[in-house]
Amino acid sequence: MNKTISTPICSILLWSITVVVLAGCGAETLTNTAVSPSPIASHTSTSVSPTVAHLKITSIPIQSSTATPPYIHYTPSKRFNIHLEFDYPGSWIFSEQKRGAGLMILGLNDPRFLTLPTPSPNDFHPIPNDFASVYIWIYSVENGRTLDTQIGAFKQGSNQTSWATFLDDYKITIDGYDARVLEYQVNDPESSPSLMFERSTFFVAEDQIYEIFFTIAEKDRNGEFEKGYEYFFNSLKIVP
Repeated sequence: MNKTISTPICSILLWSITVVVLAGCGAETLTNTAVSPSPIASHTSTSVSPTVAHLKITSIPIQSSTATPPYIHYTPSKRFNIHLEFDYPGSWIFSEQKRGAGLMILGLNDPRFLTLPTPSPNDFHPIPNDFASVYIWIYSVENGRTLDTQIGAFKQGSNQTSWATFLDDYKITIDGYDARVLEYQVNDPESSPSLMFERSTFFVAEDQIYEIFFTIAEKDRNGEFEKGYEYFFNSLKIVP
């Protein structure tokens, strides 16, 4: 199955939502979150407003008589037109949101994101950190875009930054669908105090573009989060 579509790479996204995330036996509410799925993608946009809001987390403990399962199975809710199922570590912070009719975002974050301080209302910059994350951006097919032009826009944007070092470009298959993978090292002190590794995976399924951004500090490679990412990635299934 070699289906292709594309869309321009997005910049730092304005998250003006309230979503419930699961972490351990508690529920955290994220509102007005300024999160980029990737340092590279946040600097390569031509289609989304650069206006950003900020991470505001309120922890709301809930009672539970059972321990958090080692892995949680994600199945799309009826509110989201997503054709993807997967498993992810129960300790990760999960979020989902819908941006209009054409963009949906799933977030899977290192639990340490909950330790970041809440920025002031007038601070329009994400708090620098080197915590690992996985973001899945899902676009609807529109305007005759192709996967080749989508990837081309991403690569062009990365080439225009002095702090993104290209590492690799290769093809894989995800549940029978062709996918393209780009890997970079990112050395951007404004977003992270550490040298970061980024793997960006692009594919098309069920008339939607899927972009999976995995970002982790080089010093944390092959650790617990990356093992969780590998389990998550190997569990990906395309569903009708």
